[in-house]
Amino acid sequence: MSVANVTMFEFQNSQSVEEFASWYKGHGTYPNNDISLFVRTGETSAIGISVYPTEEDRNNADRLRNESASSDLSDIVREIIPLSGDVLVHFLKGKLVE
Repeated sequence: MSVANVTMFEFQNSQSVEEFASWYKGHGTYPNNDISLFVRTGETSAIGISVYPTEEDRNNADRLRNESASSDLSDIVREIIPLSGDVLVHFLKGKLVE
């Protein structure tokens, strides 16, 4: 079963959301990531959803995210709230992935 990180972000200002999106595009996703989405949910907020094939891969992504948050992103991200869990239903291009 796949596992996911669902990460809520609160940024310093609206420009910081765009800065993060540019940073993410330039750095790419974490290793062994199957799916990654970054969605603006408000003027200064966003949510990230990342799916991994194993718990080990998800844990590795957690570690890398925490390292980035404390160094590269500390001046633009005000708060990061990470959640994680098993992926129970997964559709890709309208087709159920089993």
